Amino acid sequence: MTQDSKPVLPASSKAGAPPYRPPQVQALGQWRAVTLAISVPVLPGSVGGCWARTRRRAAMTGKAAGVLALALLVGCAPAPAPAPTPLAPVGLVEISFDGLGSTQASSQVRPLALKENSAGLDLSPLSVSVTDVGVRGSGGTRYITATYRVRNAASDGTPAPSARSNLTLLAAAVAGNVDSTALRGMTTFSGAPVPTAVARTVLPTHALDYQPASDRVSPVSGGEDLQVFLESEVVPGNLTRGGVPAAAYSDLGVTTVFPYGYVVRTPAGGRTLAANPAAGQYDGRVAISVRVPLQANDNAQTPTQGSQRDPWAFKMTFLVVEDPTTRVTQSPEEQVLPDSQVVARGVAAGASAVNILPGSAYAAQASLPSRRVCQVRVADLAGAAGATYLVNSCP
Repeated sequence: MTQDSKPVLPASSKAGAPPYRPPQVQALGQWRAVTLAISVPVLPGSVGGCWARTRRRAAMTGKAAGVLALALLVGCAPAPAPAPTPLAPVGLVEISFDGLGSTQASSQVRPLALKENSAGLDLSPLSVSVTDVGVRGSGGTRYITATYRVRNAASDGTPAPSARSNLTLLAAAVAGNVDSTALRGMTTFSGAPVPTAVARTVLPTHALDYQPASDRVSPVSGGEDLQVFLESEVVPGNLTRGGVPAAAYSDLGVTTVFPYGYVVRTPAGGRTLAANPAAGQYDGRVAISVRVPLQANDNAQTPTQGSQRDPWAFKMTFLVVEDPTTRVTQSPEEQVLPDSQVVARGVAAGASAVNILPGSAYAAQASLPSRRVCQVRVADLAGAAGATYLVNSCP
């Protein structure tokens, strides 16, 4: 019998009929032996894989056989998924990118002083890098990274009285953003709005750089700050302030939160920022990185040159949270690299697990356990028919 099926009893077991008795196969002294064929589903975490089934036969008394069958079914019931650990919001910020495609690209931060989230985070711009790889219109991509220094303090400079770990800039949509994404104010070099659809092609990454020897982009050491989450971890009820869950995203001043962001680290790779930092004491770093396709040259569009239609400037909005769980994320670009690289990063961070995405062949479970995140939404509401994803390969 399968996990979801119910046993079908003979007619004699129905109401008003004599009680059903198990068939007597043979007598063994004073014991009656019954041979049962039991199909036992082997669930995740047990020997044999997720969907393997075994058939076992046992000779025992009818009563004992019934007890065994019930025990097997109960033992094989799926364990409830662990409840996600709550994330604690500390503020809203807006990160701007400007001068992309020039030699003077820049980035700035602005706290979104909403009554729902007024504390924010003390961020100071450190560097901006823009790298174009490939042929425009044939897979050519622009990789953009803005690196910030991070101080354990509110956006007005007030130091935090306690140490904080895993501060994360979670991508979020606010009113006025482009096409239900975390982006807003997307313009070309001329100041004209970028076509709306382009916003959904801006995807999160680690900080990446082109490696001529391998002819591909690879993560920049110290810039692997992309973090992904499960959808259940970014629902309003898992975003708590003072231990009180938010009833709706609007309680936090946002329209939705996306299951990706960028986690703050120390230069040594740790995740904890000390309490009460002195003025100018920026113990953390965070690299906010995205990739966007280079626009193709097209005589049917105005202007015809793709470079004149590339995003020159845009802004991203983030809900800053403190995450009690330390993890690292293996990005799609890391999947061709040795597992030892992400493991080393996880050890430095004190991580309990590595997030892996579809396509990963990660096999270093003994060194650092993994969990599979099969879907990462980057636009629209969770479950929306038109949502856009970084990856979307859930069974």
